[in-house]
Amino acid sequence: MMHISAQSLCSPDGHELLALPELHMQAGECWLVLGPNGAGKSTFLRHAAGLSAANTHVLPQHWRWQGNPLPRWHDSAWAQQRAYLPQQHHLRSALSVEAVVRMGAFPWQGVHARLADTLATIFEEWDLQQLRHRAWTTLSGGEQQRVQLARTALQLTLATPDSPRLWLLDEPLAALDLPHQAVALAVMKHAAAAGALVIASVHDMNAALAIASHVLVLGKGRVLWQGAVQAEPVREALAEAFALPLVWASWRDGETSGQWLVPRP
Repeated sequence: MMHISAQSLCSPDGHELLALPELHMQAGECWLVLGPNGAGKSTFLRHAAGLSAANTHVLPQHWRWQGNPLPRWHDSAWAQQRAYLPQQHHLRSALSVEAVVRMGAFPWQGVHARLADTLATIFEEWDLQQLRHRAWTTLSGGEQQRVQLARTALQLTLATPDSPRLWLLDEPLAALDLPHQAVALAVMKHAAAAGALVIASVHDMNAALAIASHVLVLGKGRVLWQGAVQAEPVREALAEAFALPLVWASWRDGETSGQWLVPRP
């Protein structure tokens, strides 16, 4: 579904951040991008979204979607397949919550046969019913994050079910409380199960590993792990990325058990 050639990625000011190997990402996979601040997670997601103008060294053919060079950002057909949540929201207008969420329908000029029903589902799913008529500028940081997540979820949901779909999320859990983090993780996992390719950067390694099918670990200017989740290789890559000893801590709740990745005491 997405093929990425080996290349170097740079920050907007031209500083080389990350040497990428060749990557293949497929429909139905949930990739979590992990690594320390400044490792290149946001840069990677911006390029995957088609926002590569800041890096003149990256050629369009280095990023391929469905076998073709990544379309331009404003290509309407591309916008109907790709939803992108940036890390920072620059919206300053006092638009209503409903108006902001409806922006997810812009690739269809705001008109879609399933829009009304999908909006109702999205507002319930993201717990926004009571905020529907509130002004964006009056919301807390966590509420704004849920609104923007709902906007991208609407865009992805309006896409034709059998079409290729890409959901790119840069720090989707930022500012969310625990119940809404659980909602975000569940929706991401469901989207991948429904055939979308989901790529998200997160800092909560354990939350990420709970839903991830694949992991991309970035650190020291390169990719330290890529591919399906494997406990020990991922732990070793994360320990190297963060320069921090990490160990697995076991937990049990009745008949359910698992492991958490924690810094070594």
